[in-house]
Amino acid sequence: MSFPLQKLPYLAFKEVLSTMEIREKFLIATSSKKSARLVKNCVSSEKYKLSIMYCERWDLEKEEEGDKYSSSECEGVFETLHDEIEFIVDVFNKPIIWMYTDDPLDSYTDFIPTLEVLQLKVFTLRFECGAPELQNLLEKCKENPQIEVSIDSPSIGVINRESRYHFDSIHLIFIDKIDWDWYLQLILTLLDCKFVTIETMHQHGGASQELQEKTRQWLIDFLNQWISGSRLEYLEIGEIPLDHTNFRTVFEALGQVVPVKQAKSPKKNGDWDIGDFDADTCFMITQKDSGRKAVVYVVYSEIWNITSFVLRVPPANSSFEFA
Repeated sequence: MSFPLQKLPYLAFKEVLSTMEIREKFLIATSSKKSARLVKNCVSSEKYKLSIMYCERWDLEKEEEGDKYSSSECEGVFETLHDEIEFIVDVFNKPIIWMYTDDPLDSYTDFIPTLEVLQLKVFTLRFECGAPELQNLLEKCKENPQIEVSIDSPSIGVINRESRYHFDSIHLIFIDKIDWDWYLQLILTLLDCKFVTIETMHQHGGASQELQEKTRQWLIDFLNQWISGSRLEYLEIGEIPLDHTNFRTVFEALGQVVPVKQAKSPKKNGDWDIGDFDADTCFMITQKDSGRKAVVYVVYSEIWNITSFVLRVPPANSSFEFA
């Protein structure tokens, strides 16, 4: 015999609901308008994430718990995807929105009216595009806090050096070969983003001495701009055509030669992140006006003949051993 949960006192209903997975909460909410209101009130303090994939399907999950419910499990309940999204946004406390699209923002643009009606913005937008389209598309989605882009064609064309992006987080993945001049100029436009990670695939180590020297000069200019003022807190470049043995000369040119032997930073779980560095591979720099410091280092892989680069503003309570 079934038990009418809706007839329970509110606190009892809330307690029972707290033991349920998203799937069960979702199905209860779809049973009637009264049930939807009850579920909405009970989960109002909980945080959810809604991932919309290719404007065709979705996943709803509770943050930090791994509990997930997908559109494939509720087929036939709603007439359209937009009806489903509207219901989820209303009942599940306006979840943060992640959107994935494999076209250059076409389906995202089509979805904007629905988001505007619901008074929502996409928190993280992930899409694919060709290199010539990249800057134009970054301009179009500059209001999104987090961006993830796969660039699937050779990097050609001209970078608008006057552009400055202000994403909280941007992750670029270059699938095809890149033109290093284009690549380095693009990175300059990201100086005012907070968190930047860049991956490259199908590149080759062993850059010419001319390119390595050009990159060294570029790095001096880049770090000079950071020292003069930038909100960048983290930059990781998976591959950069730089001679790691000349890394110290970059900081000599900057007039800030502060070599770091070890960095120790607190983690959220209470542990410590400890990094040990070889001689002349890690240095500390300081911004002129704010006094904010960053640790800048390179990692060289002998196997792949590749140099990676990282700039990181350390968290509070970090400690350092200087060489």
